[in-house]
Amino acid sequence: MDNRIQYPTGFSLKDIVSAGNTGLVCLDAASNTVVKSPHDNSKEDSIEVERRIYERFQRDGGHRGLLQYHGPYESGIRLEYAPKWNLSNFLRKHAETSSQQRLQWAQQVTDALCFVHRANVIHGDLTWNNILLTDELDAKLADFAGSSLDGSALMIAVDSSHEYPGPLLSIKADLFALGSVLYSIMTGALPYQDLLQEGKEDEIKFLYEGGMFPETETVGPIGAIIMKCWQAKYDSAVDVHTEIEEAIVKHKSTISVQQCPSNSPSCS
Repeated sequence: MDNRIQYPTGFSLKDIVSAGNTGLVCLDAASNTVVKSPHDNSKEDSIEVERRIYERFQRDGGHRGLLQYHGPYESGIRLEYAPKWNLSNFLRKHAETSSQQRLQWAQQVTDALCFVHRANVIHGDLTWNNILLTDELDAKLADFAGSSLDGSALMIAVDSSHEYPGPLLSIKADLFALGSVLYSIMTGALPYQDLLQEGKEDEIKFLYEGGMFPETETVGPIGAIIMKCWQAKYDSAVDVHTEIEEAIVKHKSTISVQQCPSNSPSCS
């Protein structure tokens, strides 16, 4: 088998904007789109699954929280370009990001996951690295190369900080990972980041199996929601989305009261 890196026709090293476990992402500046193609022949099956998943999304009407699919390109796929990279990169550079913006991302990601699950897809690798940002800072859930379509096997290894201590091919597993993503959005860090930095992935798994998670009471308006994701108390992403929307409304109301107390003449 020829395992040399395969560039899609018309692209070269200078066009690469990203690379993952399964493929290269090359920018087509003329159309402001990207082409994702397999690293080599051994990764073609993963990209083929991703193509089928995007075609399913397109068949179901698409969703604003997913990259727009522009069709196949040789053995790869052409997608919308998200120029602000991913949430991980952005939040590490912009720790000052407001709680309002963070809550918007939480709502957008969860809304997209609702659509993904309705399409009978399990993402399987939901992390802040796989959430991309547009110029307008709208979140786009991405990277379905390792995902499950109609119950097919997952083709991805789950990060220990996001790994559900139960069946990985399940909605519960995606919701558990969503809890970790929401935690990262609100805090700018991974769950148990200190243990990850020390290479103690097995300890994280042990803690999760024992129902021990990072505290979320100080995380913000959706701290309780994050904990419920980890504790497998939700049956669907729709339930999570509903509670996030309620938390956002409550948060806005609280800010309004704080900014304009009832005894302030300027509020009358």
